[in-house]
Amino acid sequence: MRNVLIPTDYSLASLELVEKTVQSLQHQNLNIILFHAFEIPFHASDIVGNNGKLPYRDIVTDAFRNGCKRLKEQHPKAIQSILLRHLYGNTSAVFHNFCDANEIDLIVIPDHFVFNPVHPQSVNPAPLFKKAGVPLLKTFAPAKKLQAVPASTSPERNAVIENEYNVTETEVYAIKKQYSAAVHLREDTQ
Repeated sequence: MRNVLIPTDYSLASLELVEKTVQSLQHQNLNIILFHAFEIPFHASDIVGNNGKLPYRDIVTDAFRNGCKRLKEQHPKAIQSILLRHLYGNTSAVFHNFCDANEIDLIVIPDHFVFNPVHPQSVNPAPLFKKAGVPLLKTFAPAKKLQAVPASTSPERNAVIENEYNVTETEVYAIKKQYSAAVHLREDTQ
């Protein structure tokens, strides 16, 4: 089970990152954590202002919640849960503690990511993500699918395949050249 952190601006368009992540991390059970950061309020009036409402309270719409439910229904095997998490703070230390507390395994920050502030206190998470020390998913490429090697293939070709893929009955290891580490894919045994 992987805990995957994905930035959100609470729009339906931001849920496309969830869809692309699920497609990219095939055959993995995922806990999706949709994340938005806010600056810490400096004055008591900022905390008590707006009738004590939290900054994200009016931003999270019913359409967004329904979009999350729809994603979970579309991918019941891959998505175990979708959680909304908010962080108050904009320092690397605070974000590192957040990652530790939520056991984050992977952060999704595509190369084309554009921060869209939804509140005056919204914080751009990209610098925090890059300094977190957690693996980043920057491009969305589906895992390579293994193909049966015909018996007429030369031994050199078989050696290359055996070195690139270590295949057992229950596990498939696929190496993605665009990532710094191999992505571990476990076949569903159910």
